[in-house]
Amino acid sequence: MGAFVEKIQFLGVKAIKAGNEFLEFIVVPEWGSNLISLVDQATETELLRVPATLEEYLKVPMLYGTPILFPPNRIENGSFTYEGKSYQFDINEVDKQNHSHGFVHDKQWKLLKAEVCGGNVEIVTEFDSSHFPNVMRQFPHHFILRVSYLLRDHVLTTHAEVKNQSDSRMPLGFGYHTTFLFPQESAFLYLQADKRWVLNERMLPIGDFDEPAVIGKLSKGTDLKDEILDDVFLAAPKEEGGHEVKISYPSEGLDVIYQTDESFKHWVVFNMDGEHGFICPEPYTWVTNAPNIKLSPSITGLVGLESGETKTVSTRISVFHNRDSINDSFEKR
Repeated sequence: MGAFVEKIQFLGVKAIKAGNEFLEFIVVPEWGSNLISLVDQATETELLRVPATLEEYLKVPMLYGTPILFPPNRIENGSFTYEGKSYQFDINEVDKQNHSHGFVHDKQWKLLKAEVCGGNVEIVTEFDSSHFPNVMRQFPHHFILRVSYLLRDHVLTTHAEVKNQSDSRMPLGFGYHTTFLFPQESAFLYLQADKRWVLNERMLPIGDFDEPAVIGKLSKGTDLKDEILDDVFLAAPKEEGGHEVKISYPSEGLDVIYQTDESFKHWVVFNMDGEHGFICPEPYTWVTNAPNIKLSPSITGLVGLESGETKTVSTRISVFHNRDSINDSFEKR
């Protein structure tokens, strides 16, 4: 099968399906440019958690596909001050009185490109904050977020480009709520982490770290049996640069490597109650509540984007068959 791109209806919503002989994927621009499906062609294995109905998706959209988080995770009371400017985000996590997961995952994005070029697939979508008064009210910076999905052979690379169109420096945090299928006791998660952030009852980091036993389990690979996770880890960098998570599906003979560049300093790992058959390894450039944590930005990941400046962050998902060890660094592609 050669590379292809086609416009489809996905649960009644306009979407783009694309693929090649190795992988097939679906992006839904109307759902925050969500990469909603990723299928290994040889085994016909769906790798992401995909909704069966529109109603199912709308009930908990954060737990399907790969929602884009700008900014990621929680902000205490929805408020912070950055370089003398005060910000107030809407409280959308009422029980904990936090803002959660930003402004772009539930908005309609514009499709800029969907084409095959040189045997590779490229899909590009864009979010322009100036078209959304409710976003500008909370985050008074005109920014443009452009996301490119590039499929080459068995690797799907995602580049997210953020441009600050406003006249002042803006705080920048970015992440993905990637939701992989994780059949109970028949899949294994591998993650290298230096430490875990200690959280309070509102699931906010208090600025301290610990080193629980689960870090050792993750480094060796675990099926997460009897493990309930909603944890924030300080990622351990690879010698070659960047960070990665590996998910193995022994019954399918598949290894999925989820890699990030060095901008992503943190992983949130979430599996709800451990009974729903999914795992969310969420890469973040800044840690939960970063603007309110009194630690160095080199630790929290809080960075600023100057007026007119553009920053690009990259991730990739690689799917391998019947490989016992993976030595495929982010920098090699």
